[in-house]
Amino acid sequence: MTYRRRIRLEVALDVDDARVPSVVEVYPTADWHERETWDMFGIVFEGHPALTRILMPDDWDGHPQRKDYPLGGIPVEYKGAEIPPPDQRRSYT
Repeated sequence: MTYRRRIRLEVALDVDDARVPSVVEVYPTADWHERETWDMFGIVFEGHPALTRILMPDDWDGHPQRKDYPLGGIPVEYKGAEIPPPDQRRSYT
């Protein structure tokens, strides 16, 4: 923070086995960034001290930003509502 420098690290990952070494030992503030990335995208940071969910409920299956479940028709946790598939939604034309 003294010199206001930023570092961007980009890596290529295999979709089926998304794993990358953790940088938490070098940059402790990366803890939250790595946990959020794991929670949303399912990328495993090897060597991370505690990969736990921070945005999604603990019992949530999968990772929302991977787009590996169908659009709509997913039971919503709140008040028993359900989102219908896109082709069955109401048209506003």
